Amino acid sequence: MAELKNPALAGEVPFDTVIYASAGSNYGGVPALVQYTIYDTPDPAFVTPRINISPFANLGTAPWPFLNTNVPLNGHICLPRGRGPFPLMMFAHGNHGPLENSTPGYLYLCQLLASHGVIGATIDVNFLNGGNFGENDGRGIVHLEHVKQFRTWNSTAGHRLHGRVDLNRIAIVGHSRGGEGVGHASFFNRLTSIKPDLFTPVVALDGSAGLGPYGFNLTAAVAIAPTDRQYQPLTGPTVVPDAYCLIHGSRDGDVTTFPGYNTWNRAHAVNAANPTVSDGELKALLWVYGANHNQFNSVWPSEIATTLSRSDQELVAKVFLGTIAQAMLLDRSEYLDVLRDHRLAATWMPVNIDLVSQFQDPERVFIQHNQEGLGPPQVSLPVQGTVAADALMTARQLKDLVNAGAAVTTITLRLEWSANGSRLLLKLDPGTVPAERYKTLALRVGQSTEVKNAANRDQDFTLEVSSGSRTAAIQASSLHRLLYPDVVFGAGKIVMQTLRLPVQQLVDLGVEPRDLRSIALLFNGPATGVVYVGDVQLSN
Repeated sequence: MAELKNPALAGEVPFDTVIYASAGSNYGGVPALVQYTIYDTPDPAFVTPRINISPFANLGTAPWPFLNTNVPLNGHICLPRGRGPFPLMMFAHGNHGPLENSTPGYLYLCQLLASHGVIGATIDVNFLNGGNFGENDGRGIVHLEHVKQFRTWNSTAGHRLHGRVDLNRIAIVGHSRGGEGVGHASFFNRLTSIKPDLFTPVVALDGSAGLGPYGFNLTAAVAIAPTDRQYQPLTGPTVVPDAYCLIHGSRDGDVTTFPGYNTWNRAHAVNAANPTVSDGELKALLWVYGANHNQFNSVWPSEIATTLSRSDQELVAKVFLGTIAQAMLLDRSEYLDVLRDHRLAATWMPVNIDLVSQFQDPERVFIQHNQEGLGPPQVSLPVQGTVAADALMTARQLKDLVNAGAAVTTITLRLEWSANGSRLLLKLDPGTVPAERYKTLALRVGQSTEVKNAANRDQDFTLEVSSGSRTAAIQASSLHRLLYPDVVFGAGKIVMQTLRLPVQQLVDLGVEPRDLRSIALLFNGPATGVVYVGDVQLSN
């Protein structure tokens, strides 16, 4: 799309870099903490209070000069010059060797954002690193307390940030355990109190005991190669209530199992009892072939050999995070098309990179969502119709598609064929299909490493859409490649690709959206194969 500028290129807004920190830590008095002495002399206008996170987390193994009852709020800000107000995107690192300061590892992203008029901040959570587990609720609390500090500065007359932070445009971003933490932060943000676990008393989050109040207008929670369920609230696995974006690499040598996919599935999931109701939030996913875990942070050494260089992996991060900033923080809604279809970013990305993307629009109606149960496939209400399989084995399964090793709650439809001409046919009552009100027919499909799929070969099929006597036939591969999984750690992960077919393209081929009678998947490419289908939907 020529009209869209590459969001990974520096913008024209000048900016300044500021370090903020709590007073009195005296890192310089602990030789092992030499990398943290930059927080001993913060900008005098940016001295911060301390917080008590003892109900949520213990400190890690380094010799920190404070306790978990008075941890500091340290960080770096890339601050655009000008009156503002400017949106805010705030990064939190994950677990790493605590003697190495992980915080500056996202300055390359903060600098990019600031050059486009977005405040970029990266926060210090190193005191939770090393020899720690189950502390990711604490990471979420720390993240929210940093956002609260920006709200305080924004409302303080005479402060350099007074009136310059757009509190209605905030994205929180976390990497690794910090990526799990942003999901918890999104959940905690709407609470006034929480009981962290069975053994800890209820903790006030309304400001009465120091933590909170929160209630921020979070635009999005963004996770980079996150963990999942290392901490679990008493109410069950965290369901992210805000717009949720996720990026992960196929060669991740640390978080090898892609557990964030389970977080993504839980977010804005279909309510099988009321499937037409949407919570109004989107979710987007980018799966990056060849990317590893550490190279998203410029400080961390690469943990595993990978097919992507550090500069290429950082470029992918710049495109993804820059696109989110343009679309969701700067209100340039045309960039949402890049989240919907990563092909639009092809000229911005590294040459010959393979990507898989998923997108769910908040405006959608499901034709088949598969969450009714494990019985035979069916058309999902309120759309009415029947499903027929011709020379095709079908099974709805609770399958761990990405080998995350956790309980699976999302049902997927498995399709297996052994000869050309096999078909899955969804016959529809056109009076129940409001296709004319939507712009796109979308379905999520991915192939597996099962023996009926040729190794390292794309899969393909024909999508047939009919109204009356007119049928449009579109090759799936013309919409997107269905890549063979990148097999690195055990069985390859099945990451489905969202195929998006414009309704206008169907109209141009003679299909009448008001009279949509059938949708078929015709397997007339490779003679054998197995694919998994997540859902079929109409969306905008």
